[in-house]
Amino acid sequence: MSASIVSQLVRKDFRLVRGVVLSFVLVSVLFIGILSVMQGHVPFVLMANLGFIMVMGPAATCGIVVLMKTNVMEKEKSTQAFIMSLPVTVKEFTRAKLTLNLSVFTVFWLAIMAVAYYFAFGRGLLPLGALPFVTMIFMGGFLAYTLILSVSLLSQALGLTVLCIVLFEVGTSASMWTIAYFPPIGAHIWDAAPVWNVEAVTVVAVQAALAVTAIATTMLVQNTRRDFI
Repeated sequence: MSASIVSQLVRKDFRLVRGVVLSFVLVSVLFIGILSVMQGHVPFVLMANLGFIMVMGPAATCGIVVLMKTNVMEKEKSTQAFIMSLPVTVKEFTRAKLTLNLSVFTVFWLAIMAVAYYFAFGRGLLPLGALPFVTMIFMGGFLAYTLILSVSLLSQALGLTVLCIVLFEVGTSASMWTIAYFPPIGAHIWDAAPVWNVEAVTVVAVQAALAVTAIATTMLVQNTRRDFI
């Protein structure tokens, strides 16, 4: 019964957001096409900056819009009160929200990672030495998303979720600039081959561990609740 309820909630939310997801996918495809035309016709610095913004922007925005529609706005519009009046536990509700949001964002994020790697390394925009740092950028974005998702589920508050979106996005940018100027990592960005030294592996491992911890903590806290209406 539990698995059936979770799957029904996931399908309900997916029907609600599938139009939004499709719209962002189409925007992403359009941006990728524009980047393909731009490469070789604009300065390297402009191409690199626009490239990351145009590749990552639609996926990141899609993730935020989907979690706002399925988590926060559901509470704001009192739809959640109706859902929780059904035979649904907080644990099942949380599992459904995590399944839907993480699945949509992860698939989209992995797809644009592949596109970014193709442009950056397959088409020679960046040297292979930048591979660890680019990986950290995408892991940092994924970590920021999981933290925002966790806050949205735990707080069910619009104001706090928006505040966390701003703080985590700024924090991610600041941390990436700090890492870029960290000698053991920054010194190898322009190398001809990737250098996965202890520092680079540690950064990626910590990012992954924090993302997993955020999701696990959300489940543990929600499992102790009986109601959050």
